Amino acid sequence: MADTKWCPNCGAEYREGVDVCTDCGVALVDEQPVVPDHVGGEVVVYELGDWTEEQRGELDQRLQGEGIPHQWETSEGEDTDADLDPVDPWVLGTDLVVGEKDEEAVDRLLDEVEHPDELEPVGSGESDTDGDTAADEDEANYNVMSHLYVAADRLKDDPDDLALAGEFFDAADAARSIPVPFGIDGDVWNKVLELAGAVSVALEEEAGDDVVRARAKELRDLLFTFV
Repeated sequence: MADTKWCPNCGAEYREGVDVCTDCGVALVDEQPVVPDHVGGEVVVYELGDWTEEQRGELDQRLQGEGIPHQWETSEGEDTDADLDPVDPWVLGTDLVVGEKDEEAVDRLLDEVEHPDELEPVGSGESDTDGDTAADEDEANYNVMSHLYVAADRLKDDPDDLALAGEFFDAADAARSIPVPFGIDGDVWNKVLELAGAVSVALEEEAGDDVVRARAKELRDLLFTFV
């Protein structure tokens, strides 16, 4: 069909009138991209059958964000693309296949998704050089920002969960205590803090679920590019 377009990143198909992938934020193309049958070279397989679909979906977003080639397969080793729209291959696919060269980066992302609350204290690292200390602080600030992203992402899916609300308050307080993270424009970070404050106010005033969900989603979408 002439009016059909595809996302070159996730492979999702769109009809007339859409020019940007709603999930990946990239421009659509006129030709359907070839979905790889496997990740080239030596591979590493992570069996994530005990993870929830939401956790695998979040991991997929992070892998896409860092440009890491990957493939989801069923526990029997079958590719999921024949069974699912390629935008959601992690629903049936529980085994993640990545190139061996990306193993260290994937291990880090797995840990961030599985243990989002285990953040390094800001400025707690000691080093022999000012450069190492700055790098440690940058990493700690990134972890704070990542924690805020995860807290907003969870809250938008379950806005009336008191435990998630408590996690969000902690994440928002931590974000307000750090300087502008490395690589983020000051105006953008101010917008992040403004949205975090708006979510906190909505929770404190016991606003409706739709209000909390909308504000948490706006914050999550803004942070998505940076985590």
